[in-house]
Amino acid sequence: MDYRFGSLSPDDEAALALHLLGLDGEDRALRFGASTLDETLLAYARSLNFNRDVAEGAWDGGRLIGFAHLAVLQEDGYAVGELGLSITAGYRGQRIAGRLIQRAILRARRFGLTRMYVHYMRRNLAMTRLVHRFGLATSYDGDEALACLQVLPREKSVYSEVHRGGRDGRLEIFKNLPRGRPKGHVLLVHGAGGDGWQWRAAMADISREGYAAHALSLSGHGRSEAAPPTFARLFEDVRSVLAGLPENTRLVGHSLGGYLVQRELEQSERPAAVLLAPVPPDVPRGQELASLLSGLAGERTREVAANVLRGADTVEVEKVRTPVALISGDRDRVMPVPWMRSTAARYRAPWTRLQAGHNLPVAQAISEPLRAGLSL
Repeated sequence: MDYRFGSLSPDDEAALALHLLGLDGEDRALRFGASTLDETLLAYARSLNFNRDVAEGAWDGGRLIGFAHLAVLQEDGYAVGELGLSITAGYRGQRIAGRLIQRAILRARRFGLTRMYVHYMRRNLAMTRLVHRFGLATSYDGDEALACLQVLPREKSVYSEVHRGGRDGRLEIFKNLPRGRPKGHVLLVHGAGGDGWQWRAAMADISREGYAAHALSLSGHGRSEAAPPTFARLFEDVRSVLAGLPENTRLVGHSLGGYLVQRELEQSERPAAVLLAPVPPDVPRGQELASLLSGLAGERTREVAANVLRGADTVEVEKVRTPVALISGDRDRVMPVPWMRSTAARYRAPWTRLQAGHNLPVAQAISEPLRAGLSL
């Protein structure tokens, strides 16, 4: 059979849930290390961080028949992943698992992961064969096995610190410091459905320019505390992190994060700010807002954006005294070119147009215009 393989997105959550619920008791025990209830599987499917983790799938028509999940975490400041794998009964023995692992390793390299771990039970003979096939070093502890693959040397990865911050330490915050005394600080604010993790490569570039780079995960995103997605809560997140940084901290905001940055600029003057495909200062209403939401991937992402933007105040651009630079993608279906042209004109901002979509924080071409914007 000729199956289709591809990376999963938040819009594949329902297909993933059906795949997991189709696993029998023994399959669930081998995949998750213990007997697992339906409710637990559904919660797991809903909790996947598609922004941070590697999620690869195999499809037979519209049915997800194989799933490889590389959950990404920090180890000594570097990214590593822990692999979980499941194949629907009736589709095993067709080398689907091997292809999924190959895809996961390729994406792990692209994401800059240094290691891939596999925890599994020794009676899982299929996983035993796979880890041997891919040359993973394996150790044993009773009925459990731990296999490890060196993906990239650390010098080819990205180092970043992570800590808790904001009010009551409820927020996940990433940090990348330059060598020597920083010439300034930069706070990066992600959009709906993103998190601080996605800025890691940009933060490394910024720190090489001599800045101390900081990126928060807003409430309900990443590993920050969950909360109803309201403008008041997310704006308070940004302000609470800024309260612990110097007054001359530069700001970078993407999409909804770009709107939060604009609202902060109404109240405080900064050395510079860079807006990446931001919500325009004249917040879209009616059909325009519906168009914006339809371009976003994932129900929860759309829910966050809708809750914050419905009834959101227009940015009073005349109050902004900070030099602003704008970066957008010509293939962006969420923040189209005419909106960005109008936004650049409103701020009299230098405008860089990239051959990219909406997810600019991870675009390879973002480094140079981002550095230029911070130097305004």
